[in-house]
Amino acid sequence: MKKTILIAIGLVILLAACDRKAFVKKIVGAWKLDKYLFAGQDKTLLYDTTYRNWQLVIGDDQVYTKAWQNFTFTPDTLTIYDTIGYDSVVMSYTIDTNVYPFVDTLITPHLEIGTWELINSEEDLQLKNDSSSAVEIYRILDLTKNNLTVRKGNEEFYLGK
Repeated sequence: MKKTILIAIGLVILLAACDRKAFVKKIVGAWKLDKYLFAGQDKTLLYDTTYRNWQLVIGDDQVYTKAWQNFTFTPDTLTIYDTIGYDSVVMSYTIDTNVYPFVDTLITPHLEIGTWELINSEEDLQLKNDSSSAVEIYRILDLTKNNLTVRKGNEEFYLGK
């Protein structure tokens, strides 16, 4: 009887270890944002504008990178003065002034590197930033080979490979 119980416990532990490896294999990879919900409303366009080319790369070595770009648009003008001619009678120059409005675009790349871990019986994904020691915890709602859905507070991220 004891032998049967020990074998059953061993099989359960073995199956749990195999299931964890398969789960980790699915979560490892480069994920891009497909859809973003904030408080149940689709805010993908706003998020994609603020965090341009957002990407989360989860490595099998427990290291993650999060990269995106911020765009800053500043209205500006360029004024060009050009001497058209010289009036020798009144001794003055004729100057042509042209004002060209434009938008100055500043692209700021961001890169966050840290470690990741599955916690709470592999229901949550924890990201710990190496530079700021900030910790983000995402609840894993759905995970397939090519799709990952996570929630952080009232934000939902639908990611694809």
